[in-house]
Formats: sequence, structure tokens, C-alpha cells
Amino acid sequence: MTQDDLYAPIAEIYDFSYNDFLDDVDFYDNLARAVDGPILELGVGSGRVAIPLAQAGYEVMGIDNSPTMLEQARLRLEAEGAGEGSLELVEGEMTEFGFERQFGMVFCAANTFQHMLTTKDQADCLRCAAKSLAPRGIFAMSIRSPVTVDWDEVDAPAPLLLDWTRTDPATGELVMKMVAAEADPARMVRKLTYIYDRVRRDGQLRRNVFVTELRYSTQAEITLLLQQCGLRVTHVYGDYDLTPVGIGDNLVFVARAEASA
Repeated sequence: MTQDDLYAPIAEIYDFSYNDFLDDVDFYDNLARAVDGPILELGVGSGRVAIPLAQAGYEVMGIDNSPTMLEQARLRLEAEGAGEGSLELVEGEMTEFGFERQFGMVFCAANTFQHMLTTKDQADCLRCAAKSLAPRGIFAMSIRSPVTVDWDEVDAPAPLLLDWTRTDPATGELVMKMVAAEADPARMVRKLTYIYDRVRRDGQLRRNVFVTELRYSTQAEITLLLQQCGLRVTHVYGDYDLTPVGIGDNLVFVARAEASA
């Protein structure tokens, strides 16, 4: 699967937008404590999860197909350091990767797996993950539950809604984030348009636009797909605090390499 650098329009503002989201860092840290060997993050982005894991002492590798996001991760790593651990950043596709070494844990944080828009891409990604795991290795990922989406709003106008307004402490600029969402139930895909407006102190406006699609899957679909790819599901949660499915907005999967059974 090849594609343009999807995140290039918002790479410089990504951390400012999502840096306060830390809900899943402890979750992946706790899983990493249960395995031996290095850790691989799929869709590492700017290192939001990978860098704290490295700082906690783990040997981490991150793969991403966005050169601009990887550059942000390198800048962040240079500024914050890797602590007692390490972080290696690699440009590559989540659907076709392989390394000579094996990993104690492979994970895909936030909604990154939902960028796989077809079952084939999903399966290719999971097969690569399974082959990369050491015996008794853990695979983990989270996606948004499809019940959080109103799939009846087909062909309806997509309102552009203000998500938040913040002041960038580095520049003093006023930043507004707006989002519009369109549902495509036939594909179980949601098209999202993000608009970031930066207002300078002199009133000048700079706009960044980011358009992406995310595919939604049910718990049963992902569980079957994981099993078919050699990953045995051990737990499914509704959120990172281990709440049951149906209480949180997410589906958080934990699986083991089938060979570890």
C-alpha cells in the first residue's frame, strides 16, 4: 500500500493538538513490563507513545510512512532524550514490513490501525506483526468502536464544528481546531476533515487542512482477523483503564502470538 505523506499538512501542529492525550501511555508501559526484548510501534508518528516508553528504559523501534511525522519525532527525541532506553525510527509501510530481529511486543496506538481501509490491508499488517513477534510476544492495538458513529447520516451535509480554541504558548497565536465528519456505512468508513486556523497577533490567518478516512470494525471482525493471522486474543477492553467493552468508546485488543499457546 503506497500513499502520499498524509500527515504533511499538520505535522508541525500535531503535537500541539494531541500532546495532552496520555491515556494510553501507561497501558502500553504495563504491557511492555510483561515481555522481554525490544518493542515495535506501528504508526509511531511524532513519538507520542514511543518516546515515553524509551524514557522508561525500553528498546523501542517505530515505523511510519510519513517522513514529516518521523522528522517531528526526531526533533522531539533530540529535545527530550530517550532516557535509559532507545528509540529507532524507520520509514516504512504498516502493510509490508519485516526485520531480522523479533520483538517482545508490537503495538498500534490510538486509531492508527483504522487507516487500513480494506480487509486485505488489515490482514497484511497483522501478518507482518505476527511474524515480527518473539515466542510469547504480545500484540496490542486500539480502535474506536463503531457504535460511537451515527451511520444513518448518509448524504447529509457535514457541519464543520469547533473542537477547541487554544493559545500556542510558543508563539502566542490563537489556534482553532474544527472538524467535519461524513459517514460511509457501505464501506464502514468515516471521512474526517480537520481544519486548523492560526491567528497571529496582527490578525493574519494561516490555515492547515487535513483530510483522512478511518475504517471502523466490530469486535468480532477484528477478533477473527487476529486469529486468522496467528494472533490469539486474550483480552478486549472498552478503554485503556481496562473497563469492559461497551462502557468506553474504544475497542482495545491484547493478543499473543499463536505459537506461544
